[in-house]
Amino acid sequence: MHEKLPKSGWREIFAWQIGRRRAFRVEGESMTPTLPPGSVIFFDPAAYDETPPQVGDVVLSRHPFRTDVQMVKRVAEIREDGRYVLHSDNPAGSDSRGFGSMPRGHILGRVTSRLR
Repeated sequence: MHEKLPKSGWREIFAWQIGRRRAFRVEGESMTPTLPPGSVIFFDPAAYDETPPQVGDVVLSRHPFRTDVQMVKRVAEIREDGRYVLHSDNPAGSDSRGFGSMPRGHILGRVTSRLR
């Protein structure tokens, strides 16, 4: 079972207002039940400036083949070569099982909370 994301409180909203968080709308079913389609999340683009992503983190990442697509996934594994295996919470979702592991540079930030 995957850990739920906290609901956005006033601190997250304030962090968004001053530019320390960014908002993103989830499309598709790949992160259900954690994030159903239409969910709005906040993510921290500076979360990994000093420490790398950890297994279990929910992250916003660029798609490996479609430069116009960003996706929310969960870090499932960190390989010895420093690449990240990203999984969907929904087993039917598209993820590293289909497109392979991702370089660190594709991870845009850590999802911190769910607005709705």
